[in-house]
Amino acid sequence: MDCSIISIGTELTLGLILNENSRYIAERLTDIGLECKYMFTVRDNAAEIMNVVEQGLKYSDVIIINGGLGPTDDDITRGAVSEVLKKRLIRDEKLDKTSLKFKKKVKDKNITERLLRQSYIPEGSFPIKPKIGSASGFRIMLDNGKVLFCIPGVPKEMKSMFEESIVPFLERKVKEEGLERNGLILRKSTLLTTDISETEIEEKIKKIMVEARKINVEVGIIANPGLIKIILLAKGRDVIEADRNLRKIEDKISKKLGNYFYGKDDSIISDSLKEVIKKVNKKTGSKLSISTAESITGGLISSMITDTPGSSDFFLGGIVSYSDFSKMKLLNVDRIVLKKYGAVSRKVCIEMAENAKNIFNSDYSVSVTGYAGPEAKDKKVGLVYCCITGPERYKKTYKRIFSGNRCEIKFRVAQFILNELRITINERYLKES
Repeated sequence: MDCSIISIGTELTLGLILNENSRYIAERLTDIGLECKYMFTVRDNAAEIMNVVEQGLKYSDVIIINGGLGPTDDDITRGAVSEVLKKRLIRDEKLDKTSLKFKKKVKDKNITERLLRQSYIPEGSFPIKPKIGSASGFRIMLDNGKVLFCIPGVPKEMKSMFEESIVPFLERKVKEEGLERNGLILRKSTLLTTDISETEIEEKIKKIMVEARKINVEVGIIANPGLIKIILLAKGRDVIEADRNLRKIEDKISKKLGNYFYGKDDSIISDSLKEVIKKVNKKTGSKLSISTAESITGGLISSMITDTPGSSDFFLGGIVSYSDFSKMKLLNVDRIVLKKYGAVSRKVCIEMAENAKNIFNSDYSVSVTGYAGPEAKDKKVGLVYCCITGPERYKKTYKRIFSGNRCEIKFRVAQFILNELRITINERYLKES
């Protein structure tokens, strides 16, 4: 089944906000096994909305419209869709309670009438009550077997209605119809890498990409600072075939990339760090702990670690020592070392890591110091020193030059050192397993 996604809102066409809804819906459709062939973004204009709805109906079996279902004058999706389908808008009084859920105690007939606009749906459609917000949606099956959904555009309302009502419906439809209607089952995964460029990845896996095409697996590479994603899309006659081919290419690429590969799909790098530590603890019966000492990243490393649920099992804490004063007072960095070598130096970075390890009594500690720019003047913007200290006087330092703006450099640094910590722990305890 081919799908179209239509996002409605002048704020989208003016570029005032990102169209995250279309991305989310398309991604979830792929998870179900469906492919989005077309995406439309249209402003709040009835004639233009009608035009793209007609296009969606012409080229797709499933049309998902989001936005323009609220109570204000620019919420005109209901009327536009009804016009295209040549069906009357009728009020479903069962929706009134949710339509009026945010009505204030002050009685105002005009406000009530505006809010009740949300209770109107095209004749013959199935109403979808919102669990979040007040705007109802609807589903309508057409005589030619096509199905059209309308859901709110507010992201949390859209996601709630999409997951609760649309996903289960489409999953049943895919299961019932199988592949009788001109499509293949889709399966998707995303491989996550860091500290490697898009070009390097492509060079390393070019032979695998050729092999992937032969078994109907598409490979795409998406570059972001500090995080390169490899998108795999497998098509098969059934779920088993698609999954088998997907896993085959996944395994080959992940092995080829080695330590540059750290996770899949929606995981973050600290999730992978946590999994390695769990494996070590299970193998050794110990309880590994880590700490951080940050300068250039300003707490970002600690923040990323604590984004992982259960990080309190291994993360003891961190110190943000952004100034020379805090390096001396909080981390006990030697004043003479600071003056002689400067805050951005290998010597200071080592003292930061070693002293943080002692302060927290952790098994491992990481430290980072550098120039994020752009006001570094004669200093080298992007120059960063990193250090990892561990058991038995283990110590390793890194001197790197990271490119990008201030935020990009900070993220690259955090990704790099957390990945190196993951690799360090893995190689010490699990390399043979």
